[in-house]
Amino acid sequence: MSQSRGYLDDNPELESALEWAERWYHVPVLLVLLGFMLWNRVRSWQNFIVDGEVLFSGNDAWYHYRSTQYVVQNWPSTMPFDPWTAFPYGTSTGQFGTLLDQIVATVALIIGLGSPSDQTVAMTLLFAPAVLGTLVAIPTYLIGRRIGGRLGGVTAVTVMAFSTGYLLQRSLVGFSDHHVAEALFQVLGVLGVMVAVSVAARDKPIYEQFLERDIDALRDTISWSMLAGVAIAMYLWVWPPGVLLLGVLGVFFLLRLCLEYVHDSSPEHTAIAGAITMTTAGVVSASRLNVLEITATAQSLLQPGLALAVGFGCVFMAWLARFMEQREYGRYVYPAVVFAILALGAILMAVLTPDLWGFFTNNVMRVIGLTTSETANTVGEASPLPGVGVLFNAHGFAIIVAAIGGLFLLGKQLLSDDAPAEELLIVVWALFMLLATFTQRRFAYYLVAPIAVLSGMVVGRFILWFDFSADDGIEYYQVMTIFAVLLVIVVPLFAFGTTSPVEAGKTGPGPSIQSWDESLQWMEGNTPAEGAYGSGGDATLEYYGTYERQEDFDYQEGQYGVLSWWDYGHWITTRAERVPNANPFQQGTETVAPFLVAQNETQANNILDSTDEDDAKTRYIAVDWKMAETNGNLNGKFFAPATFADGVEPGDYYSRMYIQSQDGARQITFQQQAYYETMTARLYRFHGSAAEPQPIVVDWENKQTRQGAQYRGAPTNEQEPEGQRQGQIVRQFESMEQARQYVEEDATAQIGGFGDNPSERVSAMEHYRLVGSSETEAFPNNPRYQSSAWAKIFERVPGATIEGTGPANATVRAAVQMRNPATNKTFVYRQRTQTDQNGNFEMTVPYSTTGYDDWGTDEGYTNVSVRAETQYQFTAIGANNGNRTGFTGATEVTEGQVIGEDDDAATVELEPVTIQQGNGTSGESRTPMTEDAAEAGA
Repeated sequence: MSQSRGYLDDNPELESALEWAERWYHVPVLLVLLGFMLWNRVRSWQNFIVDGEVLFSGNDAWYHYRSTQYVVQNWPSTMPFDPWTAFPYGTSTGQFGTLLDQIVATVALIIGLGSPSDQTVAMTLLFAPAVLGTLVAIPTYLIGRRIGGRLGGVTAVTVMAFSTGYLLQRSLVGFSDHHVAEALFQVLGVLGVMVAVSVAARDKPIYEQFLERDIDALRDTISWSMLAGVAIAMYLWVWPPGVLLLGVLGVFFLLRLCLEYVHDSSPEHTAIAGAITMTTAGVVSASRLNVLEITATAQSLLQPGLALAVGFGCVFMAWLARFMEQREYGRYVYPAVVFAILALGAILMAVLTPDLWGFFTNNVMRVIGLTTSETANTVGEASPLPGVGVLFNAHGFAIIVAAIGGLFLLGKQLLSDDAPAEELLIVVWALFMLLATFTQRRFAYYLVAPIAVLSGMVVGRFILWFDFSADDGIEYYQVMTIFAVLLVIVVPLFAFGTTSPVEAGKTGPGPSIQSWDESLQWMEGNTPAEGAYGSGGDATLEYYGTYERQEDFDYQEGQYGVLSWWDYGHWITTRAERVPNANPFQQGTETVAPFLVAQNETQANNILDSTDEDDAKTRYIAVDWKMAETNGNLNGKFFAPATFADGVEPGDYYSRMYIQSQDGARQITFQQQAYYETMTARLYRFHGSAAEPQPIVVDWENKQTRQGAQYRGAPTNEQEPEGQRQGQIVRQFESMEQARQYVEEDATAQIGGFGDNPSERVSAMEHYRLVGSSETEAFPNNPRYQSSAWAKIFERVPGATIEGTGPANATVRAAVQMRNPATNKTFVYRQRTQTDQNGNFEMTVPYSTTGYDDWGTDEGYTNVSVRAETQYQFTAIGANNGNRTGFTGATEVTEGQVIGEDDDAATVELEPVTIQQGNGTSGESRTPMTEDAAEAGA
């Protein structure tokens, strides 16, 4: 007998306390862990209250807010169709307006006593992910306890509480997306199936009991299986693409029934549980059917169809087992026949219904096939996991312990005749989630629960193997063993995680939404309401209206779209209350992507005209610095539309260069001329103005890594001309002539390509003007951006016609200085044209210089904030009485002329430059004018 055992015999009160602690220790420990999880997730909540308003982080949270508000106003109905996004078609909400929004709306209604304010709804949604993320630990504990005892369950919750990475990130306060709700209801579904198959293994139901209506014997199996089916259906209600779980269960039942037959056990018991579970899931999910087609992004025929198919498969395999057992086939014939039937079915599907076969194979490869399309790579959460190191950073040694546990359970399934079915389910679940995570990093929030459960199982069984019990006393080595195991698993999670508990308290909505919100609030207050463009008045499109599901919404006169990249669509809908062309559902990219990379204004206009309706047009374009930035390492997004657009690729617009620094190799980008011709660059960088090349050269040197890979680096080995520093990438010259000469002599150099400096002249645009922007600047003092307001709002306008006269066959230059009050910065809009042989010219300009107060939102037009500080100034060089003379002129352009309400053209007559000569004046220029002087004069 151990010394501790003898000591306990002499102290019965202490022994009783230890026995109580052994029986109930998990309750206070779990409460502490759950409390820590909730505290860790909510402690930064005040960061999300900005100027009294709730600002969520990310994109999708904002549409969940809209969906939740709709449920609040129409409880319990969800939004069937939304014309406030995906202009000019509208969209079905699909993955939104689901069970999550109904739960949050119900809680908000309770808190608000039936009439919650907007702030109450927003605050409820703000805290929802933290609460749901904490609740995930409860079914995780129950699963861990089932396969690893109470200590296994507690260890699983401990691993989950201190794990970092995607589950923590997606369950922090403010990240009010459906991801954490997915994780919660998926774990509930897995737990339900574990209980169902375990009860079936205990009660051993058979087909004859159903014929005899032996309800008492079948009650538990039927009840638990139906509950499991409801849990699975609830998961599908939260996220329709969750058919991945149906695939997990299908593979599980396939393997388990085969293993049971091989091990001389009847697969009928498990098959009955599977059939009832999946049939229930299919029937319940069918009750939410809203699309009579096969698609994974909405409640369609796919969810109930797959569930019923798995249920039918269980019934068929049970029948086949009886059939083959009666004929005394060999044990391994059964799985061979099953897989042969599956192979034959796949071949028939591929031949008879190739579209359906393609749908399934494409989705399987997209989710667990370790392959990623080019467009998916532009989406952060859909891109593949960089490597195993990311998992170690998030879960520490728990990932290794979980792998050991998974291999142990798998070996047990293969070698043991009495291995529980639920253990195989954990292995299959974990493997599928691992494949899904490596294919799309977003699924990493699913992986936490399997890792936690398997880690808990290993620890629980390891401690059980050490026979840790108060009945036998407690030895020093046992205490140290437990401490060492927990130390190895928990400490790396807390200390080295990429989003450790220490960092979790520093989260907030982020600078993007706050800066965008400035421009979107400007848009809401300074542009016509939807339905009022051109006429004024109130909106004709009800913001929380109920609209029938349809393929193509018929927008009415005065309703319009706002074009921007899809990342910002939900912000435009909810913060500006305008209709975006594209949204984070990635709808509208077929229009937006080619528009943003269009190489001229005519091409861009044709793209819009081909999709706009006759009476509803795209009126505004919103562009931020990220859309114009080519360096992805700086959060640039220009590569995304260049990837989505057909016929082009990002490399057509910019090149990468790698330079060495103290922190290692650093990537920079420099642009090609094609970049500066895109609508994105011409709008954000030049505000629609013409842009001239400057005497700036980008220089590089072709280099090679030790492995033989070619790359562009700093020109460290070149012989530099006098006055130029060695290794300089961006070189400034005094004139274009010097810059061109340098490029001619250096094959690895180009004019321009840095910042706002094109290689060749970029022509002015005639129908797009800057009307408003964010006050916040992304790069206030960065030479790469002359004007870096975070987000800028442009309007498409008919433009004003200017008719004028000047010297014959001459180039006429026009310029007007504009001021953006949001940033208190000015810019010059420039354009040029040619006069004919009679000296006549005509141009169309998008900016007005006067008449702003005559046309505002009351009249159905934009209350323009970016206004002119000068008239349009004109210059030209031409012949006057045989001499080369400068001509100048000026004119006003009214707002009515720009927006098409005034069809009269502005007129200007260019006169020879008058210079002072002593006490008199002359109508002629006595000094020959140069092109540069004329440009400077303008």
